[in-house]
Amino acid sequence: MKYQDTMEQADQKLQKALGFLKQFRLPASPVNYSVVYEYVSNSNAELCSELDADIKAGRTIDSFLIESLYNRHILVADTSQGALVKDINAVVNATNRHASKAQKDTSNYITMLDEGLLLLDKSDIQTSQQVIERLLNVTSSMKSAQKVLVNALKQAQKRTEQLQQRIDEVEESRKLDQLTGLFDRNVMNTTVDMWLQSDINKIAAIAINLDHFKQFNDNYGVTVGNVILSKVAQKVKSYVSGSGLPIRTGGEEFLILIPETSKQAAKEVAEKVRLGVEKLQFINAKSKEKLPKITVSLGVTEYTETLGLEGTIQRANSALRMAKATGRNRVFVD
Repeated sequence: MKYQDTMEQADQKLQKALGFLKQFRLPASPVNYSVVYEYVSNSNAELCSELDADIKAGRTIDSFLIESLYNRHILVADTSQGALVKDINAVVNATNRHASKAQKDTSNYITMLDEGLLLLDKSDIQTSQQVIERLLNVTSSMKSAQKVLVNALKQAQKRTEQLQQRIDEVEESRKLDQLTGLFDRNVMNTTVDMWLQSDINKIAAIAINLDHFKQFNDNYGVTVGNVILSKVAQKVKSYVSGSGLPIRTGGEEFLILIPETSKQAAKEVAEKVRLGVEKLQFINAKSKEKLPKITVSLGVTEYTETLGLEGTIQRANSALRMAKATGRNRVFVD
């Protein structure tokens, strides 16, 4: 992030940023402030577009959503973009150097070849032999130079492929929640659109929420809580990695979307997830203390065209709230 604001401009943006934080009841943490300042500065088109869409859709603008924007649009760019640009420039500069040398060598070779051909004379065998010998030497040198160029281009191609792989990895990482490794809402929207365009209209939705997780964080700290959250997310993912789409939708909230699946089949998946999480055991790495069991409540519903994606998620969350209200650690089907 680079700004060249005057003091007056910076103060105006500060007031806008603080107003935004106040409007959505967001704490003025470094991450929240960074994202909001980018937004009010209109200096990050992708971030602004996504946050505008979230606001328009009526999504909860909380610290989790802001952190996900930070990870995708600020942190990834800051930590990866500079190194990638540096490496790409190195490859381009090296290729340009070799290409310039090859061009110069080729030009010199053509000049010497033209001059040598003019000196060839049938009546002067000795001079002609000297010219031919010189041309052979020059040709040998040119051949060696071409080999160097070919090797350099092969190295550049190999390095370019490696850089492309790194770029692909950066792009892929932007699709994932940094803490849990689950997909984000952008991937969810894109995937569901693709399913619907492929005439896949039967999509089961499972909303998941960790039980009493705020109390757990209060008792054991956010750091331990984040480890637990990550482990639970991986357990959730393990049940649908080949058939469905696991998404982190909130702090301790997950969503599973499964195409071509009925509510009854989704209930069976939800029950497996519930039992799998319940069996997890956690030990504090520092104190070696055995931590309390973690359980989840789950709500199951099915996509309908009338509801649309957001309506389906809301209905799954309503089912989830019923699971909470009737005792937690259970599955409720809408």
